[in-house]
Amino acid sequence: MLARGALGNPWLFEQLLGSRRQGPSREEVLQELGWTIDRAVEHLGQARATRYLRKFYPWYVLRLELDRQAGKRLQEGLQMAETLTEARNLLAILLRSLKPLGGETPRSQAGFCYSLT
Repeated sequence: MLARGALGNPWLFEQLLGSRRQGPSREEVLQELGWTIDRAVEHLGQARATRYLRKFYPWYVLRLELDRQAGKRLQEGLQMAETLTEARNLLAILLRSLKPLGGETPRSQAGFCYSLT
């Protein structure tokens, strides 16, 4: 059950061990999603990874703590993306326009979005 719970939430283990008191920041979620995308491309190639990753997006979108409408739009766009470049661009465009959560600064958020494209 823990392994399944860690899908899209690798921070679960830190939380269980008590070394993390709060959930991941948007930047951490995006970094993990970027890493997951890169690994999928290495193992499956661009075309297969594009389709394969569609089942992963809901886990990460949930962790971004978007308002309901923005989360739905992002999820729909990611599911319909025909290429990973399109999916990365969608993430970058939408997330650049969001207000940062708690400890995040607009600069760090924008800097990461830049690295997604």
